[in-house]
Amino acid sequence: MKTVNPVKKTMIKNVIFDFDDTLFDHRHSSREGLRAVWKRYTCFHEMTLEELEAEHAEILEQIHFSHVLFGKMTIEEARAERFKFLFLDRGVEVDYNTAENAAQIYRMAYQKHRRRSEGAEEILKLFKKDYKIGIITNNLISEQEEKLEFLELKKYIDLMVTSEEARVPKPDPQIFNLILTKLKAKPDETVMIGDSWEHDIMGAHNAGMKCIWLNHNKLPCPDPAVALEIRTLKNPEYIRSLFSTAGFSK
Repeated sequence: MKTVNPVKKTMIKNVIFDFDDTLFDHRHSSREGLRAVWKRYTCFHEMTLEELEAEHAEILEQIHFSHVLFGKMTIEEARAERFKFLFLDRGVEVDYNTAENAAQIYRMAYQKHRRRSEGAEEILKLFKKDYKIGIITNNLISEQEEKLEFLELKKYIDLMVTSEEARVPKPDPQIFNLILTKLKAKPDETVMIGDSWEHDIMGAHNAGMKCIWLNHNKLPCPDPAVALEIRTLKNPEYIRSLFSTAGFSK
């Protein structure tokens, strides 16, 4: 008679979060910053706020990944450069001072409207009891540490690794391997929770981690075999229950 070996379950010991638009509501702050700019400069009035937001996000990602994260440009210079391109896209050529002023208007409103994502503190407070908690983020150390302090979440975090420190951005497996090494964690005992399929989920999956996709925008899941899916952090007990889901804990 053939013996069937029982499926060995892997116990989850570590939970890694993305930061911006996962624990921190970056989109809310950014939208309020862009709203302030939209009100100040009439050249943007022909656009909706949603159109300005989409254009800004595309420019931000291009400049941030190619210049800021590799030290070619300071974050202040990058903000001014972003708005210079936004003006140009409206057919308006501006000098550096005007672009810098627009960036300062954006930044002041952004800072004023910073807030945690719904459920962020609750899930960290619950998970802190049983798991090591880490953050992987594509940003600068000083920028993210200040934000973590402001949001009063630092007390829940064992370790944060930024792309500045790792010298590569997500989804490069190197940044995921770095946090695993620092936490003394095994990939199959670690869950990654993030909102970006490309940067968070595929990066963590390729590093051997379990994945939970925070799908704010209710998009079709590219591959249900790669990640379980949630829409919000507001039910941490349910999210923790996913750790023992069939196929996830193997």
